Amino acid sequence: MDEFLRNLIVRKWKIGNLEFTFLDALLAVCITGTGVMLRLAVIEYTVTDTAKLIAIMMDWLLAILCGVMVYDYTESRNRAFLTYAVMVIYPTLIANSALWGKNSSYYLYFLFFGVYCYGKGEKWRGIISMAVAAVLAAVRFEPSYKTLNLGWPNFYEIIGKEMFVDLYNQVSVLCLCGILFTMAYTLVKRKTAITKDITLRLFLFLALLIPYLAPSMPAWAGLTADIAALLYCMRWPKKFYVPMLHLIVSYSAYANAINGETKLPMVLYAVILLALLMDTGAELYREITAENG
Repeated sequence: MDEFLRNLIVRKWKIGNLEFTFLDALLAVCITGTGVMLRLAVIEYTVTDTAKLIAIMMDWLLAILCGVMVYDYTESRNRAFLTYAVMVIYPTLIANSALWGKNSSYYLYFLFFGVYCYGKGEKWRGIISMAVAAVLAAVRFEPSYKTLNLGWPNFYEIIGKEMFVDLYNQVSVLCLCGILFTMAYTLVKRKTAITKDITLRLFLFLALLIPYLAPSMPAWAGLTADIAALLYCMRWPKKFYVPMLHLIVSYSAYANAINGETKLPMVLYAVILLALLMDTGAELYREITAENG
């Protein structure tokens, strides 16, 4: 019996290019079970229908995809599995699918799949996938069990919501479009080669920038950046503070939308996001400069 258990533990299986041991499989089952239990703890608070169940299933597909992306970037099985493990217990991801059933769980998969394809050089497949994600985001077919409109600590919190909000609503989209077009023009003019690393840095920067400057963003506007920051950290472990700080901000935005209060003033979270935006922007600039020689 001891010999059987010893052989079972050290034996390796292989599925395609993936090689794993019994302990790897056991750990995967345990973390998956933890993710299931966390979702079951909140799923009954709102109506459960087919859309919500599909959204929960998309969580796992997204977690697997992100693990594959990290392995593609790092060739590290440990980092890839850690990415999957963190994703299945990410509180903001659980809340969006199992509690509110929002369609962000649908379009996030296509969005990150598009980034994955684009980074691998399959540009048309990546663009089509991201276009599908944009359509799903625009349709907004989530049941909206819990209203989460507004609540994201963006630039509003710094300039003041009362005095400048009407003026800011009118010009913020134009300012954001101006920044995006300027970035695109600069990349094209410099003939910058969009490598996998630049793709990941640029994606995180935009995931932080757009909800920070766009007006009237919902409380779950930072979910995309939550996941992108995790991939960013797995690629560059010294940047571990980026997903940690951003998840704190995202969770606090949910608390503010649901309970109407947070542990710290919302303006502080807006300042944290501004610091993360500057940090990732500086890293992106250095990467582009190095790529252009």
